[in-house]
Amino acid sequence: MRSIGLDIGEYSVKIVELIQNKKNISVNQLQEKVLSADASPQDKELEAIEFVRAFMASGDFSQARWVMAVRQDQVTTRFKKFPFSDRLKIQKSLSFEMEEDIPFDTDNCIFDAKVVHSQGLTSDVLASAVPKNHIEKIIDLAGSFGIDLSVISIEGLAFANLIEDWEHQPPVIAKESLELTEVEKPKKNVQIILNIGHKKTLFTAYEDQRLIFVRSLFWGADQLIQEIIKKQEVTRIEATLTLQTQGVLLLNKQGAGFEQAQISNTLSKSLRELVRDLQMTLLEIKSELNAEITQINFTGGASLLQNLGGFLTQHLEVACNPVSLLQAYSGSIASFTTNENLFATESRFATAFSLAIEGFKKPRNPATNLLKGDFAKQNNQAKVLWQQWGRLAQISLAAVLVLFVWTTFREQFSISLTEKGDEALSSQAKNIARLPKKQANAAGIKKYIKENKKKAADLKLVSQVAQMNSALEILKKVSENSPQKEQVKIDLINFQVRDDLVYMVGYANSPKDVTSLAQNLKGLAIDGIVNQQPSNLATVPNRVSFNLSFKADRGLVK
Repeated sequence: MRSIGLDIGEYSVKIVELIQNKKNISVNQLQEKVLSADASPQDKELEAIEFVRAFMASGDFSQARWVMAVRQDQVTTRFKKFPFSDRLKIQKSLSFEMEEDIPFDTDNCIFDAKVVHSQGLTSDVLASAVPKNHIEKIIDLAGSFGIDLSVISIEGLAFANLIEDWEHQPPVIAKESLELTEVEKPKKNVQIILNIGHKKTLFTAYEDQRLIFVRSLFWGADQLIQEIIKKQEVTRIEATLTLQTQGVLLLNKQGAGFEQAQISNTLSKSLRELVRDLQMTLLEIKSELNAEITQINFTGGASLLQNLGGFLTQHLEVACNPVSLLQAYSGSIASFTTNENLFATESRFATAFSLAIEGFKKPRNPATNLLKGDFAKQNNQAKVLWQQWGRLAQISLAAVLVLFVWTTFREQFSISLTEKGDEALSSQAKNIARLPKKQANAAGIKKYIKENKKKAADLKLVSQVAQMNSALEILKKVSENSPQKEQVKIDLINFQVRDDLVYMVGYANSPKDVTSLAQNLKGLAIDGIVNQQPSNLATVPNRVSFNLSFKADRGLVK
């Protein structure tokens, strides 16, 4: 089974193709296209379309499951408690439960839910509402790519696949915890993972490796580039190169050069905006979820910035470290990059990996899929077949209907004619064949006809034989039509008549006599032809053997 995750970001387009063999998942392809930095959104979209179409042309992906996602900043996700754990009931209740949490009409949204865990008859759920126009845009974009989407997920919920045990159903919490009040319950130990992208940062929080909070922060690596452009008055390309080659956050400026200190100050100024957003979000989690933050890990392209972990640790007062979430796949990823770039590759492709995993999820822990309601997948093949063959199907149906009506009437007519025929047959058997009542039926009449046919055939044969010319009469006619003895001397050794064929074998004085005999016999032949064949008679001195045959009229009546 193959699944392809397609991550379209502000900086680049990334494609990850995973292959699942039993329970093992390996990487088959990693592809990335860096988009033009100064291009308009429309031009970037055209670049993405060209890249994905080129990828499609490189192989047969008709059997693969394609997965894309709606960005987290376009989704409203809330932590909810439901008094039941049945997924179908939860799905039906989502629009009502989230009515007060979304600033738009629920009729214009698609809702989905991710069960965090269940507690007896209750369950904790991450409920999400997505405006339909964002889903429509992804479907239109997929159509431009030429791909048939199997899943449209949500970025933050799909990213959790790299942390959670996605192969098994959500965990069940022990009943003892249900008896505790909110004050008695211990604080949740929460781990934060940041996926720092080009323009946004995905903030996810986990308790016991289960996602309980997700948000998109409007800060990314582009903020650092903009700050360098503003401070140093350089082009975007130069600012990007500076960030990649000289981007270092100095935790201690002693011994640092002037230029290095300036770059560090510039980066620190921009990062304070991220720190402020993180502090506000952490306070919200602590208060709303009764949580204690134990550690913060980060990944993504900007996670490669040197000393970023130390900088965030100083300001947030929580241990912050870069992390690779794709260590389980490092063996197969290594073939697509070098050992020096392995961590960078894993950081950049994390989101695309998480999307590809969505294609492998089973019903016991289903993928978040927004292809429902108005966007439910339809059997387009059946629709195309109806468009092509619908007219013929209608005509065929009408023909079958007519045939059914005709066969019904035909059966009735046949029964009626059979009854009338039996009556007429019985009447004629009595009047003409003069059969007794017991034999005045179809079997008796067939026997009568068979016997009379035999008699008629015998009579015809007798009449033919009576009119037939005998072999002696044929011999007489041959004698009358042969040349005179004074002209030709012929000795006839064998004379046979088989049906209408006459055979003559004998001796003559010369070939001229044979020719003369054959010429005279043509008058007796029906077709005027007398055939001459080699003779098997013994050689006689001064004599010529002959073998003649012709068809004679025997007067048969046909």
